[in-house]
Amino acid sequence: MFSRIKKFPRYKHLKWLAFHDTLTGLYNRNWLHYNMDYVKHRYVYFIDLNDLKKINEKGHTYGDRYIQDVILRLGLSLPPEDILVRYAGDEFILFSDTLDIVETNKIYSVGNCELDLYPIEECINIADGVMMKNKINFKTKR
Repeated sequence: MFSRIKKFPRYKHLKWLAFHDTLTGLYNRNWLHYNMDYVKHRYVYFIDLNDLKKINEKGHTYGDRYIQDVILRLGLSLPPEDILVRYAGDEFILFSDTLDIVETNKIYSVGNCELDLYPIEECINIADGVMMKNKINFKTKR
């Protein structure tokens, strides 16, 4: 059965869709699930876009363009060996060997964790918690 699927003319495209986000072209959560054991970076960052709900009130097309623009700019500032994954709607995970490569600002909130200290799934959860604290602290300072 699977050998017939591989002969399907669009097999490569289907395979790409299985592991990539169609809006940003980044790896998706499915890719992360299948490749967690192969990520060899030192830090994990949990990145959440700020105030996307306000932008989406103009229409989801604006929100989609905003996500694409922010991620393009972020991606251009990263070393090529870093891995950026679209984890959920406006949440992204970055794997990097550089500490403090991205920081909380008006566009996104960030939390990080050192992968040498925790298993990858636990580190993602820790980075998510740090991101939430940073988001709250940033919003109260504005």
